[in-house]
Amino acid sequence: MTVALLPSCWAQAFRPGLVTAVRQVAGLLGLDLVVPKTQTCCGLPAWDAGQLNAARVAALRTLDVFSAADHVVALSPACLRMLQQHIPALLDGQPAGAAARDLAARSGTWLAFLAGNASVERLQLSHEGPIALFEPCMDGDLASARRLLAQVNGATFLATHGQQCCGWGANLPWRHPHVSAAMAGPTVTDLVMGGARLVLTTDVGCLLHLDPLLTAAGGPRILHVAEFLALASA
Repeated sequence: MTVALLPSCWAQAFRPGLVTAVRQVAGLLGLDLVVPKTQTCCGLPAWDAGQLNAARVAALRTLDVFSAADHVVALSPACLRMLQQHIPALLDGQPAGAAARDLAARSGTWLAFLAGNASVERLQLSHEGPIALFEPCMDGDLASARRLLAQVNGATFLATHGQQCCGWGANLPWRHPHVSAAMAGPTVTDLVMGGARLVLTTDVGCLLHLDPLLTAAGGPRILHVAEFLALASA
């Protein structure tokens, strides 16, 4: 069984350690994980910008890159929505429509794949200290994250931070940076004052947005849940 990882452009460019963490956990579980070197953007930015022809070109390339994988796992919920919803919509009624629907059926989050894998118990996860789980305002597969985190020995999980946009959504950081910064303020304050020594999230965009802001505020470290699993299994 071949599992192919779609890490997101953001993770590849700005958080390569996240991909390394996924490789580490896959190795511990004996999974045949591949990260296709030929993959590029899945087309989501073009879709969001209304550039459907450009999105369609990227979608066709994505279909080709992941055609041989038994399972395609994504680290970003946004990328997964592209695979499961937008690519089939873009290619509906076209020759590649059936392949798009097949890719959607073979796709899921990395966390959901792990949560459904009985051998994940072999990781023997452990971590000391209070942890907060930041909820993305869009579906970040928190159910799978909680199933995995329930297996961590020694950790104390604080009350889950309520769903509130951190300012990353809808491309706000570069479209309206002042609005994005204003939206991030309450989230950063809550996380700094919440008592956690570590914050976890399931969204790559929220992670990249909040990481420098928390650091500047002297707040807790923030990791993707996939990074934490590698850390807790070390």
